[in-house]
Amino acid sequence: MRSSDHAAVTGLGRRAGLALLLLQPFAATPARAQGDSLALHTTLWSWADDALLHILDRDAARGGRLSDRGILQRFWPDIDPDYQINLIRMRFDLEDDYEWYRRTSGARYWSGSVNTRDEAIGAEFKARAPLGGRWAADVDLTHQSLLELSRSLVRLAVRRTARSGVYAFVEGAFSFHKPSSDIGVGAGWQRGDAHVEIGLTALDAFTNLIYGDLKVQNTPADTALDYVRQPYLLRSNVDFPLGHAFRVEGHLGVMRPATLRAYVQAAPDSGFVQNERYGFAGGLVEWQPSTSVTAGGFATLIRAVTDRAPLPNGGAVNDYRLAERTAQVGARLLVRPAPRWLLEGWLARVWRPERRVYRSGGAPDVNYEDVAWSGQAAVLYRPPRGFTGSVALDLDRRDVVRGNNEVPSLEGSQARHNNEIRCDFGWRFPNRSLFELGLAFDLDPGIWPRGWFGGAHGRFLLLF
Repeated sequence: MRSSDHAAVTGLGRRAGLALLLLQPFAATPARAQGDSLALHTTLWSWADDALLHILDRDAARGGRLSDRGILQRFWPDIDPDYQINLIRMRFDLEDDYEWYRRTSGARYWSGSVNTRDEAIGAEFKARAPLGGRWAADVDLTHQSLLELSRSLVRLAVRRTARSGVYAFVEGAFSFHKPSSDIGVGAGWQRGDAHVEIGLTALDAFTNLIYGDLKVQNTPADTALDYVRQPYLLRSNVDFPLGHAFRVEGHLGVMRPATLRAYVQAAPDSGFVQNERYGFAGGLVEWQPSTSVTAGGFATLIRAVTDRAPLPNGGAVNDYRLAERTAQVGARLLVRPAPRWLLEGWLARVWRPERRVYRSGGAPDVNYEDVAWSGQAAVLYRPPRGFTGSVALDLDRRDVVRGNNEVPSLEGSQARHNNEIRCDFGWRFPNRSLFELGLAFDLDPGIWPRGWFGGAHGRFLLLF
């Protein structure tokens, strides 16, 4: 190499190094950093965030805030038995999901086919920016387009962190309908791998102010809402290592029982009074005998109760009690047999009971439950950067144990044994960012005239 070329290369290297140093302050510190970058971990944060959004953003439900499908929105006439395995196929694998939640800044997107016409979409952007001193601001933009909901939610928070790792924050969640905005406060402590947080949120914080004091006129909204008992959600999150080989993670949310009156403004006796209860809990225990092997067990529960009673002219159809519950118990396993290869799998037993009783005979009662074995087994080629690919078996073997045909379903029943072979390929960029496409081969096709084609999907992950 000539000396001039060598000098040019050296200068380029110095400039690149200087650029990296300048960019370093903008790189987000992991929210749950690990001392060993090679360690394998999983998380329940994705489940916990979905459980929170069910109650935090009720307007996103397909039927709106007052939907008679309940809070969990699980059953609709155009949801077929393939829907659950489609969602399993589209979402990020265990390692990428954990990596997302341990960072404070990034963007990610996933989507895939759920029927011949429609696709499900999930997108999120989050960032943490320093405000000077020990102050920082967080922003989280969440978009979801699913068969049961359509969500565009902005969450903002301002926090102050002390030298000890203790922090306090105020936060808000904002959607299109101003009365449905939420405000909250909380505090936590984080040091190394340990993280504990507790928060209290006033749900639909401005409903009574806007409908009652400011008076929403009939033109934009013929139905008015009035909270007789304001809902508050108390929640906590814990992520804590136990020695060198174990780690526990827990999430809990409990809503104070709420009472809401919904009525037609032009006819105040037309409508109903609705009592609501909601809570969720999830826990994960992880065992890591080495940096190449991680095993874990988890359990989650979400429960919602809607008790609706009609006003004098509300009608018998508004006189019912609806109880929804989704529970799961399962295990996860991650094995790295070689630096660029990863074996990943999880299996869960899932229960989805729903009980609806019409006290005045306004409609037939519902006493339904389905039970499923759901899971994945995957072989992944995951180099630090460059081409990446995987082959996986996805399964959702669902049986209806009682009340068949009592909840809406495109095929009349949610019962189906679904199995798919999934192939993904893409490219990994520095800092664990990812672009990936995939295709599923249906081993037991349903009603759609597409034979072996189980659907296509894509994922994008940007971490910074």
